[in-house]
Amino acid sequence: MASAATISLPSMPPTFVPRPSGLTQTPATSITNLADSHDDDTGVDLDEAIRLATLCRHAFNLLDVQMLDFNHSKAYTADEILALPMDVLRLPDELHGLPRRKSARSHLAMAIATLLYPATHDNAVSPVIRYEAARVRLRAWVALQRKYDIFAATKRNGHSFRGLTGGAAPGVRAPAWASRILAQGPWNPASFPIPLAGTKAIPMPVAVADIADLAPFFDHLGQGGTHELDEKSAGTALDGGKGEPCYGIKAAEFPKGVVYEDGRMDLCKMVVGPDHIGNLMNSLRPNPFVRHFLLGNNIIGPFGAQEIARFIRKLPDRMETWYLAGNCIDAASFKTLVDALIESDAVTNVWLKRNPLGPAAAVDVYRLITETKNIRTLDLDQTELSDAGVAELFHRLIMFSLAVPGRKKLPLRNIYLNGNGISTKAALAIAAFLGSPACGITSLYLSCNPLGDEGAQALALGICQAPQLSRLSLQSTGLTTPGAFDVFRAVKSNPGMRFLDVGQAYATVDLGQAWNYIDSAAVPSICELVTANQNLEYLNLGHCPITPPELRKIDAAVLTSSLLYYRAESIHPDPKEMYPIFNPSADHTMQEMHSWSVPTNDDKALKKAVNNHLEANVKTIYGDGMSYAKFLDEEKRWFVNDKTDVRKIDSVYRNRDAGHARRRLQVLVKDWEENDNTLARVMNAKGPFSTTRKY
Repeated sequence: MASAATISLPSMPPTFVPRPSGLTQTPATSITNLADSHDDDTGVDLDEAIRLATLCRHAFNLLDVQMLDFNHSKAYTADEILALPMDVLRLPDELHGLPRRKSARSHLAMAIATLLYPATHDNAVSPVIRYEAARVRLRAWVALQRKYDIFAATKRNGHSFRGLTGGAAPGVRAPAWASRILAQGPWNPASFPIPLAGTKAIPMPVAVADIADLAPFFDHLGQGGTHELDEKSAGTALDGGKGEPCYGIKAAEFPKGVVYEDGRMDLCKMVVGPDHIGNLMNSLRPNPFVRHFLLGNNIIGPFGAQEIARFIRKLPDRMETWYLAGNCIDAASFKTLVDALIESDAVTNVWLKRNPLGPAAAVDVYRLITETKNIRTLDLDQTELSDAGVAELFHRLIMFSLAVPGRKKLPLRNIYLNGNGISTKAALAIAAFLGSPACGITSLYLSCNPLGDEGAQALALGICQAPQLSRLSLQSTGLTTPGAFDVFRAVKSNPGMRFLDVGQAYATVDLGQAWNYIDSAAVPSICELVTANQNLEYLNLGHCPITPPELRKIDAAVLTSSLLYYRAESIHPDPKEMYPIFNPSADHTMQEMHSWSVPTNDDKALKKAVNNHLEANVKTIYGDGMSYAKFLDEEKRWFVNDKTDVRKIDSVYRNRDAGHARRRLQVLVKDWEENDNTLARVMNAKGPFSTTRKY
């Protein structure tokens, strides 16, 4: 970085020592004379002079008590400014603009000086001299306060600055991401070990709802209720009759619970718990309208899983979708659930994110995959399966595939394994199954796992042998350039691959995972990938340590690609950019951020050409009526996920919370309080119980 920026503060006569006492008592005659001499002739506001003099004296005392050794003439670096006790010693900002002796407000300055330092004789100049010296000291501290606030915000947002330690360099987009990735560097498992047990499967903090809030919805369902309402109903039309945002699907909303026109029943985050799960399942028995069961983050526990299993055994062909994320379902209760699910021909997708299944559940996951006739999508994100458990699961699937010559492909198409501690052992097993006869997996999600380069290289062996694979997500897997080489080479040779994500996951820090670190050495391989594989439609490199000049080489390659979406942001500054110059001794305002650098005409032309090429590819597939902005809003989502099944789990409750969090209207509570035993009681419940915990 360049040399450190400093703030050079004006000097003060060494003879000046601020008085630690309160405001000096000025004789009544002096105040009277002051008023007589200034009020009429100069318009000096004596009340304002007294107010400012009191403010000054209070500030002098604060500095004397808490910062006696404050040297206003010292040149401070940015780090030294941040080390000052500005969080406990704050002076009013208006002290920065106190009137000066040589200014249009000189008469007010003289009045303040007389109040602070009474003269012993007429026409004395010592009061104003002493005031000027003290004013400079106060102004210096307030100037430091202002710089402190700027630098603190700069550092908090991940930026860096000349003389400021850490963070991303000036001019880098998304500096908060950049500073974190740079702080880690290429992932080293020895210095940053990540447990292979996977991230903890803990639901978000919630409280079991009161039955009075749930009863209207249960009554509606129990009477065979649909999205349509009658005059006696306690529900209302969703969003004033407009229906589901973005899609317009009509729905009926109750104090807790929504039922949609397409057969979804939504109680996500409404929290029936073990208390009311029995009532819910009873209300659904006479209701053939509901086909998609959304009960995310309801902490129903093992008892709730048994209630659902009982429902499935009685009505095996009723539900297509079981969304059970965050429900405290353990291995034992999962076995009971699987025993029922495998008897259902109706089930097509099961979502189990953030349930503590553990490695012992591998055998039952295997049964669910191989014995459920029509299961297409299985979500096992953050289920604590572990590297060993996932390895066992796929070893069993390999044996199943090879046991019978000419085995037909299993119905499973989409599998989510994010956050399960997957490393080399499991990666080898997954790779072997991908190339086996029974594997029909088209979407494989492995983000937030400690794969590293060894795991990625093992996985690449299977990618080459799996032409049916069209989606691969490897966000935040500790992938560096050597491992990326193998992945890019494998994807290049796979004609079915349409989606590849090797960027960074938003949950990386929360889940304790490693950032990907694919640097400029991978650029030739990336260019070859996008030009050779003319079926690839989505490529995300995310925030990466590829330098801006090297990214421009990829941009040029994208111009001949089949891509509809491409994203890469460098965490390094562009060496061509000009950075702001700040002369702190003059206390001038910094240059605006947009003036730091101006892209060259060639850079602008290349970026525009890339955007035009991506839009042209979109129009080729979707028609001229599809703008690129509309594509990003409406269709990009379905490149990441399978629309058929993921659309069935859309929840107005989850979407509302996510939207409020994005707009900072709501803070999503992530951690349970230390003394909260709700989860323990849920896991041990043998029947309905009650909790009074509130959020």
